Amino acid sequence: MSAAIIGAGIGGLATALALHKAGVAAVVYEQAAVLGEVGAGLSLTPNAVKALDWLGVGPQIRALADAPSQMLTCHYATGETLVAFDRSDTVQRYGAPYLQMHRADLHRVLLEEWQRISADGVRSDRRLVSLATGDSPDSPARLVFEDATANRHELVATAVIAADGLKSLVRSQLFGASAPRFGGFVAWRGLVPLDALRGVTLRAGSKVFAGPGRLFVRYPVRRGRLMNYVAFARVEQWQPEGWSQTGTVAEAAALLQGFHPEVHAILAATPEGRCHKWGLFAREPLPEWTRGCVALLGDAAHPMMPWFGQGAATALEDAVILGRCVMEGETAAGAPVNGTPLATAFRRYQRTRHARVTLIHHESAAGGERLSGMHPERLRDQPVRNEDSLGLFSYDPVSETLG
Repeated sequence: MSAAIIGAGIGGLATALALHKAGVAAVVYEQAAVLGEVGAGLSLTPNAVKALDWLGVGPQIRALADAPSQMLTCHYATGETLVAFDRSDTVQRYGAPYLQMHRADLHRVLLEEWQRISADGVRSDRRLVSLATGDSPDSPARLVFEDATANRHELVATAVIAADGLKSLVRSQLFGASAPRFGGFVAWRGLVPLDALRGVTLRAGSKVFAGPGRLFVRYPVRRGRLMNYVAFARVEQWQPEGWSQTGTVAEAAALLQGFHPEVHAILAATPEGRCHKWGLFAREPLPEWTRGCVALLGDAAHPMMPWFGQGAATALEDAVILGRCVMEGETAAGAPVNGTPLATAFRRYQRTRHARVTLIHHESAAGGERLSGMHPERLRDQPVRNEDSLGLFSYDPVSETLG
């Protein structure tokens, strides 16, 4: 069996590692000419760390990541703590730590591990332009890629796993080309060297400043050497032609007028006053992610808003469950335990994952509305509805019962 994985991001590389554990040869195809992960910080909640441990990169991740001792939600203007979560006992409560790290570091660890296993396991400068499948669920897929010089490359694969993100071509071809929906927020993301904040009093861990229609999130990465931040503001529509662009700190600072001095000190320390700006987009959940020998994974299957920090986590969970479904085979009476066709394993993967990620999708969308409400002080008195209360951290993709 051979699998073509579309997209060399976090989900695609994790899937390659998972399929290797299941004994399936895979090649990852990436449209970018140079491999690398953009972005800044991301959260690796306990459910994600369990997945990374199963994939064999847990020690490398722990060596690079930061473990917040607490997570605070504060009033945007006064800095008063509205909600506090103690994260010092996360391992005891959930079986794995809560980590935060630079997205590029996570990507590099996954890439290096995959290249150690398969030196020729990633083909860059390969943009997928078409996909065709046969009438039978077990028919192979025919793919056509194009490189930067417009040369075409064709291949046949036993199976295709589409980890090609929110703009997934595979999703559009198989399930319709519905447009992503603008989520009502624009975000500005930046990184500040901690040395540039020596005169600022910073409480340990991560912090959210919640204001009317606006949010500011900050936490350290790279073992405390950098402060990662994201500013969010509610807007009516996303004007630029693209979904992301270079933004200015001055623009973010103007929108966060009235926020606590700590917020403006971090913004002011941003190197060259430049940051990354993008609109938040998502899609409605699909009723199915698989068709024959093709499966969607991560943002291609279930793109979600970022309020619960579960985007990368659910992609990692997907990869582990998919690998286990291939490895363990179908359990129905009379069906072989090993050597199950990948199409059957894909259907089982979908049955196992669909309800969970659909729940997280809906709750993530609602989370931003709660945090950016017109009266942030109400967060102090309302029942908390977050990853803890919903039991998201307790999930273990390694031991989850397969559907």
